[in-house]
Amino acid sequence: MNSSSNRDKSRPAMPEFYMPAMWPLDLQNAIVDWIGAWFWRRRMRRLLAQDIEGRIRLGGARGVVEQGAGEPLRLIAQRRARWLRP
Repeated sequence: MNSSSNRDKSRPAMPEFYMPAMWPLDLQNAIVDWIGAWFWRRRMRRLLAQDIEGRIRLGGARGVVEQGAGEPLRLIAQRRARWLRP
């Protein structure tokens, strides 16, 4: 009984209006997380490129931006999912 209550907590809540022909919510959330992760990593790479070109100064944030620019999309998407859907 304890394992079923844990499963219920980890599943996203069903929307008020749900039709059987709708996409699976887990798939939809995964796609949104991957696209958001891709946009975030692309933003980090652009900031890093602008810093290298001298158009902006990142200063102390450069290490964080470098880490974000080199991070795999899978990890960024997982972190985003945990942040959006605790």
